[in-house]
Parts: sequence; structure tokens; C-alpha cells
Amino acid sequence: MKQAYSILINDLLQQYHFKAENMRAASAVADAVREYSQNDYAFRLSVGLEGLLSTAEAAGDTESATVLAAIVSKCNAGDIPQPFGAEQFAA
Repeated sequence: MKQAYSILINDLLQQYHFKAENMRAASAVADAVREYSQNDYAFRLSVGLEGLLSTAEAAGDTESATVLAAIVSKCNAGDIPQPFGAEQFAA
């Protein structure tokens, strides 16, 4: 997969997990609000990843598209991966 896609995927995953953890840690938030927010974060992650997938497909980058499709599938099943480590981006 191209490095640019890896960086963007990692950024989206970091944003999701940061927001989700902050919401879980917020003690003064009603359960219904917490659940709504978690679903909103997951939706935004899905939109971002789908956009990257569409871009890879339009560019003819089948390798990146295949990896992105697998990540989108996992996320849609509720299995949100953790962000990658910094070693993922070593050139």
C-alpha cells in the first residue's frame, strides 16, 4: 500500500480512538449521548475510509484498494483497528 494511504488511514484511526476514549472517560455524559457519539465517530471514520477507498480505486491502485476494502469491512463489522505504530511509516 502506498505510504500516503497508510498515513491517512492512521490519522483517521487515531482521531476515532482519541474521540472514543475521551467519550468513554467523560463521567458526566448520559449513556444515550455516549452511544450516539460513538456511532457518530464510527460513521465519520467510515466516510473517511470509504473516501480513501474510492480514491484508490479511481487511481487504479488495486493494492491499496484491496487493503482499504479489508479495513472498511472490519470497521463496518464493528472491529475498529488500532492506529499503526510509527515504524509503519519508515521509508
